[in-house]
Amino acid sequence: MPAPPTPTLTAVLRAALLVLACAFASGCVSVMPWERERLANPDMQFGGAEELHSAESHATEVREGSVGGFDAAGGGCGCN
Repeated sequence: MPAPPTPTLTAVLRAALLVLACAFASGCVSVMPWERERLANPDMQFGGAEELHSAESHATEVREGSVGGFDAAGGGCGCN
């Protein structure tokens, strides 16, 4: 019984290129006009809304038991 043929390097590269092309093509999407309003919402941005930042800051203060210290240098050991 003969051994099965091994794939050549070009066949493997073609297969890999095809898989990569399919992966990149699947990431392309067109946004419909009525969906753009939702995606442009300030809550969808990385910066977020200021009221969300203040709420997250308040939650951190409550959880950590301290207030402030977000804009100061130093590690909390007293050596600035």
